[in-house]
Amino acid sequence: MSQQQTAPEGLVRTPRHAQWLELFFDLVMVAFVGVLAHRLHGEPSAFDFATFVVLFFPAWWVWVNVTITMNLYGAVVTPRIWVMVSVVMLSVGIMAAAVSEGLGERAWAYAAGNAVIRLVILIPWWMARRRGGVPWYRSLTYNGLTALIWAVSIVVPQPAQFVLWGVAIGVEVLLLAFLGNQRTWLRDNLDIDHIAERVGLFVVIVFGETILSIIAEIDQHWTAASGITAILAFAAISGLAWAFFQYGARSAEDGWHRLQRVGDMRALRDTVMYLPFVLVVGIVMLAAGLGTAVAEAGHPLPVGATTCIVAGIALFYAANAAVALRYGEPPRRVARWGIIGVLLPFLLFAVAALADAGVVVAAVVLVISGMVAMAEISRRRPRSGRARSTRS
Repeated sequence: MSQQQTAPEGLVRTPRHAQWLELFFDLVMVAFVGVLAHRLHGEPSAFDFATFVVLFFPAWWVWVNVTITMNLYGAVVTPRIWVMVSVVMLSVGIMAAAVSEGLGERAWAYAAGNAVIRLVILIPWWMARRRGGVPWYRSLTYNGLTALIWAVSIVVPQPAQFVLWGVAIGVEVLLLAFLGNQRTWLRDNLDIDHIAERVGLFVVIVFGETILSIIAEIDQHWTAASGITAILAFAAISGLAWAFFQYGARSAEDGWHRLQRVGDMRALRDTVMYLPFVLVVGIVMLAAGLGTAVAEAGHPLPVGATTCIVAGIALFYAANAAVALRYGEPPRRVARWGIIGVLLPFLLFAVAALADAGVVVAAVVLVISGMVAMAEISRRRPRSGRARSTRS
């Protein structure tokens, strides 16, 4: 079977929206992101950055797998589905409570939550094995075997425990790298409109967490300098949100529909399951750095916080550029804004070395505003070109 197949001409899907249950599930993810993001406030070290990514990816992986499962099997929320998702929510809550200790003595609870979640997700895939396009042994391996690995890791001492976590995630990633005959079934059954809405809503939640961190810091540091810095931080977040929802979200839905039509399920997998994680990490890192800047207003910004801000913006644009390339956009067009978006934030290190935290945040606003202006000019240029062509 070839990697790309054209979808049937008569394929018509009725778009559906996210269920209330899914939005309820997202609230638990808010708690998880909020607890874990605290590790990046202040002066985070390289170990803190690594711990953040290591603990956040399994939670993101849970969210995206639940989203795909609900997309395929949860169009109607039955009592059984409600109970199953509620168990997943409870498990994510346990994971959130465990991450406050990082990779310490609560790691067993984090592993237990992951094990339970995979057993729950296995249920709908196993029950639909006869009418679905996924072989039973793939579902049993993807969720059953990995649940066993997570469960075994509960009683395994560190660092072997973390090795088992990596093996469990690796098994799932490896299976997704070889879709086989299920590629056609997935192409014909995935609801792209639902996926686009779910990813967009998750990003909204993450942006909401950034606002919450700024409000929490201004509440603790009620000064004029912190107030001004908080306003600038809000402007920076608002500008980045504008960039995502005005340009990224619009192109995402069109891109996913295009990938589905041609049957490029690998690119669809990458742009739904992997690359948004990089984007979300960037937003959370930026939020942590801005929150620290509000707390340190009038003082030099710690190097770790500056790194959060620089890496956050760079990862945001790197993820968007990679997504655009996977959609099939010309590399030259993506390079126009992608390279600048990744490299320009590094100038903030020089600003942080010479000025206080408030000035750094003001510079962040300028950087993001410049990127938004560039995107707006690029978007309007084709329109003006078409208008001139029409008049002539």
